[in-house]
Amino acid sequence: MNRVFICGDTHGTLDIGKIEQLKMKEELDYGDYLIVCGDCGVVWDKETLFEHTKYFENIGCNILFIDGNHENFDMLNKYPVEVWNGGKIHKISEHIYHLLRGQVFDICGKKFLTIGGADSSDRGYREEHISWWSDERISNDDINKAKQNLEKVNYKVDYVITHTPPTKTLNEFVKILTQCGEDIPYYLKQKIVPTKSSDMLDFVIKEVEYKFWFCGHLHIDEKINKTRILYADVVKIK
Repeated sequence: MNRVFICGDTHGTLDIGKIEQLKMKEELDYGDYLIVCGDCGVVWDKETLFEHTKYFENIGCNILFIDGNHENFDMLNKYPVEVWNGGKIHKISEHIYHLLRGQVFDICGKKFLTIGGADSSDRGYREEHISWWSDERISNDDINKAKQNLEKVNYKVDYVITHTPPTKTLNEFVKILTQCGEDIPYYLKQKIVPTKSSDMLDFVIKEVEYKFWFCGHLHIDEKINKTRILYADVVKIK
């Protein structure tokens, strides 16, 4: 059917209720694409890889995901890099692709800029190379790759896909949350603090012409100007 759906974090099979609802509402096929805005968690450890891959393969459409801050980068980076629809990917299985950072993809006639990565607010409780990887952070190299690929399309895309919102959007969200003098909910306090990774993404707002921006990471559903933060909701691109 050549449709594109976008959702937030799935964390392997922990947060798949939204996908189960999507499967009930839509008759999916392999002409369709579901983009996960990071923390997909298909590739997390050797013990769950088969189970997670089997589940996502059986959704019945192509699964495209960017990396978040909770991914096993040691495992992800062992997959060979391939070129698909104008950008670079890791092909996890027949219908599951990891969209690399700083790429511009043509999907169903629309251009998508992908920049995965974020800083974990809970990294102090995690163990490096077991539950946390320094590769989670967006780097200067990621941004340089994005700019090189954006030059090819005159800095114009239809959609931006990231895991963390940019700092400008986080600051606007804080203003919305506190405009009536209310306290920021505890579960959001650490997540909405700007980081080096979110700072890196502000160039997109300043320099790129885009229609809409989709991201995850905050575990909420919220629309702020041209940005949609996703968690439980699934958006269908029209």
